Amino acid sequence: MKKYLIQQAVYLPILYFGTVIIASLFASDYSQIRQHVSELAINKNQLAVTSFTVGIFITGASAISFGIGLLLKFKRQFSITASLIMVFGITFLFGAFYKIGSPWHGLYGIGLSIMMLPFAFLYEMGKENINKMTKNFSIITALIIFLYFWAMVARLDPMEQRGLTQRVFGIFVFGFISYSAYKINKLAKS
Repeated sequence: MKKYLIQQAVYLPILYFGTVIIASLFASDYSQIRQHVSELAINKNQLAVTSFTVGIFITGASAISFGIGLLLKFKRQFSITASLIMVFGITFLFGAFYKIGSPWHGLYGIGLSIMMLPFAFLYEMGKENINKMTKNFSIITALIIFLYFWAMVARLDPMEQRGLTQRVFGIFVFGFISYSAYKINKLAKS
């Protein structure tokens, strides 16, 4: 059971982006380039809203399951990584229940903690389990996450491309979570 909770996280990017793509197919007047993902939850088309809400809930549950799997399998070794991923997953559950515009939608910005994930992962993997690619990908991902959040807070995220910048951010965040699940799964087998 523990290994499946970890393995399933490899598919998180497919689940997240699949949700966004499917919901946007039904959405009225929605642009992947100009609009944030959360705007699908307030679309005029109820099928878009429902498919988005269900998909985002499942995405959050998947991230939380990954964190639980880490705690069950490795106990304390990945406790920071597991906690950060579970917090990120919880923000998705709140995003499913509370629509954009509600102060609860982003869970008061607690999702910003995802910036620490790449460094926590490197630390908890240990030197002996980190190769150059993992180290570089972790650092680049942390930098992209930081720059994205900084651009949003500083209002430097271009309004007409905010959907695109969010998708790039999503590629790195969900790609990193998927990659970390892959690496941890390999570690568990050795």
